[in-house]
This record gives sequence, structure tokens and C-alpha cells, in this order.
Amino acid sequence: MNYKTYVALVNEEEQAAGFRPFVGRPLARVQAYAQEVEERYGIRIPADYLDLLLLADGLAHNGVVFYAIDQEEEGDQFLPGLMAENLATQNFRRQPEYLLLGHSDLFRYAYSFPERKYFALHADTLEPAAEFSSFNELMVNALKHEALGLFDEDEEEEEDREEGPFDEDFEEEPLEDEVGGSPCEDVQKGTAPEKPKRKKKNTPPEKR
Repeated sequence: MNYKTYVALVNEEEQAAGFRPFVGRPLARVQAYAQEVEERYGIRIPADYLDLLLLADGLAHNGVVFYAIDQEEEGDQFLPGLMAENLATQNFRRQPEYLLLGHSDLFRYAYSFPERKYFALHADTLEPAAEFSSFNELMVNALKHEALGLFDEDEEEEEDREEGPFDEDFEEEPLEDEVGGSPCEDVQKGTAPEKPKRKKKNTPPEKR
């Protein structure tokens, strides 16, 4: 599933609790920020993270935080700034191995420059705890499991309830008088993203 589904669920919970949803920045602002970071620090922010900034300029939910565009005035900075957080944690006299993108109680979420991959690092040592095949996989893991406390069995139970009382393998026999196939065979059904059942749990990412 696309991680943007879980960003939407985070925003639903934020609004239900009386908070404003997390919103993104205009494309021109995100591009200007990326250029500024590259010129000032020699750091190229991954395109996948820039895409997140278009959707949500950082977010924080149940201890999971992803960093925002740095603000010039500290008073305007609601969420940790991406480069401010990295500068406080790492030595930038040379290009660091990781660009830290976010954190939870147990992990730092990061992009590895040498490997061009995404990782969950142990928060205290910055040693790899889990490797992800893509930014989407990292975000789904962090938002689904840690921020929202959702797990695969919750989604399976939700799907079972939506299927109804009939056996999923049951196929209705066509009437003998019918000519050709079912009149519905050529109709493609559109499906919206499944909305998982919510359950609060706290489990570290699965190690790849």
C-alpha cells in the first residue's frame, strides 16, 4: 500500500483529537529548499523525501516524527527542521553517511548516501536495525506499525468482514440458458484503498 494512505489516516486522527492536519509546501518552495541545502551543505535531499514535503511539511504522531523544511526564524519552527536536526546529530565537515529524515522512540529513519537505500537506525548508536527496499516501504513501516499501531492481521480481519458471509472460493454456476459469459464480466470494478482497523501496538520494524 502507498504510504500516503497512512499519512491520511494520521491526519484523520490528528483532526479527531482537535489538531490541524499536516499539509505540504508548494512545489517552488520545496525546490528552492532543496537547492539551498545542496549549495550550502553539498547535500542532495532524496527526491522521495521532497515528494513527502509536498504532501506534508513534516509530521509527528504518537512519537513518530519526520522532519520539516528548516525555517529562518526558530519561532516559526513547529516541527524539527531537516538540516537543523542533522547538524545537531552529525559532523558535516564532510558528507555524512546518512541523512536523517525522522525518528521514533527507538529508531532514526535515514537515507544512506553510499548505498542509496533507506534504513531504520538504532537511535542511540546510529547502527542499522532494518533496511528498506524503498522510501515507501520505510514510511509504511513507520506510520502503519509505529505511529498508527496497525498490523497485517487487522487488515485481513477488515477484508473478511467486507467480503460478507459467502465463501471467497464460491462461484455461482451460470444458467444453462445463458449465451456466453456473465454480462458483468467486462465491467472493471474500481477499488479504493483499504482502510485498516486501528489497534495501538508498538513493534520495531521488520529487519530485511
